[in-house]
Amino acid sequence: MDIQFSESVRALAKAPDKKENGPIGPIVSELAHEKNAAKKALNASILESTINVTAADSPLSLVLKTALEGINEALGSDTAIQEAYDSGLDVSPEATADRIVSLSTAFLSAYQEQNPDKSVADFIAVISGGIDQGFKEARDILEGLQVLEGEIAGNIDTTYDLVQAGLQSFLESFSNTET
Repeated sequence: MDIQFSESVRALAKAPDKKENGPIGPIVSELAHEKNAAKKALNASILESTINVTAADSPLSLVLKTALEGINEALGSDTAIQEAYDSGLDVSPEATADRIVSLSTAFLSAYQEQNPDKSVADFIAVISGGIDQGFKEARDILEGLQVLEGEIAGNIDTTYDLVQAGLQSFLESFSNTET
């Protein structure tokens, strides 16, 4: 979503006929509004899906879903990691963190093919941004539902910490093999 927006704006700015077509500001504004509308629609669909299984009963399921959406967006991927999520999984903090780490790090080879000059640390930075975005969105939704407190908030914090530890271990495993 953000990648498509950025690419569209770059293409407009580099267009050879941009002066003849008039200012690009209104077009960029329209693209930004479309991006924001898409983001709102995504959040609404996440919210709607969590209402089916109340957020209080399965908040880590929401965290997993939004983290995976954030990773997809950060990597510019149209593939749906969602299929793994939809199969009905254990959503304990440990299982959720393991799943987020394993599903997101599985994109390393594709990332390296598209970015041969980038390191594993660069890849971790990209997916970390998506993960952070997903956790933030999940927290915002749960806060809006007024269920982000106590054990739910603690489980989300635990899951986030476990994800960060898993990403660090993944990165260190490559550092150890490169020496």
